[in-house]
Amino acid sequence: MQDQEIAQLIFPDNKDLEQFLKDEGSYDLYEDLLKFGLKTKQFLYVDYKGEQYQEIVNFILDYEFAHHIELAAKEELEQLEAYDYEFLPDKIREANKILSPKGYGLFSYPNSGDFYALFIAKLENITKLLQEELLLDDRIPFQERCIKYYR
Repeated sequence: MQDQEIAQLIFPDNKDLEQFLKDEGSYDLYEDLLKFGLKTKQFLYVDYKGEQYQEIVNFILDYEFAHHIELAAKEELEQLEAYDYEFLPDKIREANKILSPKGYGLFSYPNSGDFYALFIAKLENITKLLQEELLLDDRIPFQERCIKYYR
């Protein structure tokens, strides 16, 4: 897949993406996209131990506001906010149960650190998103170098 295509799947509505990728020009798509997600706050960074202050719910609300859509009812978000979990992927799965009927999902961008870089994308692109190896580091298992979707 072309670098620009995977970038457009992750950040479909961002008109500044093309210019950003030209400006960065590091020849490391993984790093460029990670920087862009951080810069534009389109990635949610959550410690692998868990979140503080209901960051996932707030991230969904911010996404809804920015895109003028409703992905979840207030009651669903309240239930997600109160969801008690031991491991963060469990809460991501719960979020995906809420988002998937609207055609969206909460994906995890690969990283070598001790955090999750989460982003929201359309499920129609799930096959393309999950098959792309972004983190090119042979010391890390293949599955950890790709985008993940927790079902």
